[in-house]
Amino acid sequence: MCRLFALRSDQPVTADLWLLDAPYSLLHQSRFNADGTGLGWIDERGQARLRKRPVAAFESEAFTQVATTLRARSMMAHVRLSSGTEHCEENTHPFLQDGILSAHNGVLMVTEEMRQRVRELDAGHHVHGTTDSEWLAALVTGEVAAHGGNLRAGVVSALSWTIAHVPVYSVNLLVMTDTELIAVRLPATNELWVLERAATAEAPREPLEQSSDSLRARSEGLRDTRSVVVASEPMDDDPAWRLMDSGELIHLGADGTLRSEHPFGPLAHALSLEELGLSAAASQAHAAQAREQEHRRRRLAEVGA
Repeated sequence: MCRLFALRSDQPVTADLWLLDAPYSLLHQSRFNADGTGLGWIDERGQARLRKRPVAAFESEAFTQVATTLRARSMMAHVRLSSGTEHCEENTHPFLQDGILSAHNGVLMVTEEMRQRVRELDAGHHVHGTTDSEWLAALVTGEVAAHGGNLRAGVVSALSWTIAHVPVYSVNLLVMTDTELIAVRLPATNELWVLERAATAEAPREPLEQSSDSLRARSEGLRDTRSVVVASEPMDDDPAWRLMDSGELIHLGADGTLRSEHPFGPLAHALSLEELGLSAAASQAHAAQAREQEHRRRRLAEVGA
């Protein structure tokens, strides 16, 4: 199962804590999701930027360099476990289309009806690879344009159409522009977590710090800065992490307000794990197996201590 990460803060910060050093960082997770690594961010001019390669994060010096030097208010990362499609840059997340960054974890069936809908929205030219995720990204991009650039309306329209017309196993989605961040967990098949850290001049937060037997993570950059983090699983032991509800959409707007809603109905055709192809099923089941192995390793270590 792929892993998602997004960060938005009031001031430009580095994200080396989250991407490299935290006990549950994307770098650690990439050892189980080794088919692609991507970083997207909004630069100081408000332009969306992208750096991605079809390699594992832990094997990529470029990933480490960017993760430790990048400073931005908004960023998104993805490590990929392929569900059967080719390992190539075109199939690697995030996707950048008309200034919209997006990344997806899950499986849906790309039907001819879906391809036709994307073409009707004049968004077919955005699809260069073979993944369901890129077709979904193009559908979102097309719907946003059809709704006059309204990101929330476009995402809701795209996913509402998808769950009404397309067989879906899971759609966990991140969508980001220069001013907004949207995260969706749909349905409850795969987890998606959110952490909101508030800081004011009167009551600043402590710097982020996490220690374990073999790792120590620290980030002064987020000491006095309000931030919102979305990730596939809690990346440290902060009790403020919240598991998003099934069907929940969170929207961090240009005004800095974080809103939660449940705008989606039930899936018209919910796919079971047994209905997925062998590669897709393996990719979705892999994460649970990896978590169980990690828990087992920790229990054995505690017993032997």
